[in-house]
Amino acid sequence: MPWDEGPCAVLLMRSKGPPSWFSGAVLMPAFLVALVVILVALFAAGPIVRRVRQLTESVRTLGTDSEEPIHVEGSDEIAELGAAFEQSRQTIRAQLASLRERETALRNYIANTTHDVMLPLSVLQGHLASLQQRIEAGEALDARAMVPSLEESQYLGSLLHNLNAVARLEAHDGLTHRDPIDLNRLVERVVERHRPIAKRKQISLDLAVPEAAIEFPGDLTLLEQALGNIVQNSIRYNGSNGHVAVVLEGTASRWTLRVVDDGPGIPEADRSRVVQASFRGSEARTRHPHGMGLGLHIASDVAKRHGLHLELRDTDGGGLTVELTHPS
Repeated sequence: MPWDEGPCAVLLMRSKGPPSWFSGAVLMPAFLVALVVILVALFAAGPIVRRVRQLTESVRTLGTDSEEPIHVEGSDEIAELGAAFEQSRQTIRAQLASLRERETALRNYIANTTHDVMLPLSVLQGHLASLQQRIEAGEALDARAMVPSLEESQYLGSLLHNLNAVARLEAHDGLTHRDPIDLNRLVERVVERHRPIAKRKQISLDLAVPEAAIEFPGDLTLLEQALGNIVQNSIRYNGSNGHVAVVLEGTASRWTLRVVDDGPGIPEADRSRVVQASFRGSEARTRHPHGMGLGLHIASDVAKRHGLHLELRDTDGGGLTVELTHPS
């Protein structure tokens, strides 16, 4: 040390070597055990990783339009995940299909409305223009002068209602909802609505319903449209001084609804086809060549969706009877 006096301290530091047990003979088995554990883990995880990749690739490539299902073999959590993906994919496919059907129905409704409404609308405009010219010329008009215009306006309203009903029927396979319906009131409303039309054609329109109201679960709008179409056909194709009767009888468990007329009827050869869309019998084409043939088609479709039986048969003494039956 540089100084001559004072205490002097010496610090001795010695590093210890590895413990006696830390040797290659001990470390080698531990290293081998760790290596084996890692290899076993990789070997066990390999199939799981491959299945996860397979599931990922299936979900990515199949999409919602493919008919091939997402399928992962096994019964573990990965297989359950694949089943969950497939269930979600099917739900999305069903929703997309429903949207496409609604879009198609909407396009058809717009196309049909635009095309089919133009003819009666043009005829109605022609009748009104003729009336205007006669009024301007000072010609005296009686009530019969308004009949053609009224008939065209009624036909136009019926056409729009039928096109709307067809759009609803095409958008769904069954019924969107069922509510309790008082059939007695339904018959009364339909008959009252068509009485002015029948009166102008000098046709007697009557009804008969049971004292006790009959309730039936269904779609009120569609059933009323179906019955209205049948009654309207019976009036439209009947002649002056004709008769139409709407008869409801039975109970809630079993009932029958008949629309009976003494008009020209429908040939038996045509009866199975008049319920098809856009088919009209020869008599109907002669009397009203601009009709669409939707009335009985809608009635038949509505009857099937409600589990009803629709039958067309001859009326005793001439005419047509359209019968809706609810079997017990």
